[in-house]
Amino acid sequence: MNPSPSDSTLDVRVELADCTDKAELLRRFAEAFRFPDWFGHNWDALADCLTDLSWLPAPAYRVLLCNPSALRTMHPDVLATTLDILDDARHCWAEAGIGFSVEVIEDAMPSASDRSPRDVPQ
Repeated sequence: MNPSPSDSTLDVRVELADCTDKAELLRRFAEAFRFPDWFGHNWDALADCLTDLSWLPAPAYRVLLCNPSALRTMHPDVLATTLDILDDARHCWAEAGIGFSVEVIEDAMPSASDRSPRDVPQ
């Protein structure tokens, strides 16, 4: 996650490379957004967390969904539901006057700074 210097938007990168099911998608969202321990790993909990974000305050949010092609191939319904939930969150935040945008990025390789220690070659 990095704030963009020009507009203080918090970028939250959700890396979906090799993600092929709902459970893994929810795990990756929980990690990227640092969801609280009470996150229930289901659609309702995802919607609740994305419309709260009190643990991650920012003047605006930009969600970067990177490399969803495996999920789109294996479970297009899971990706479609995710995009619907993100759109609902966008509407919710707009009512509060807070920007919340989503970008789907294909073939984006994680940068070295986005990798977790287990992803860095030894």
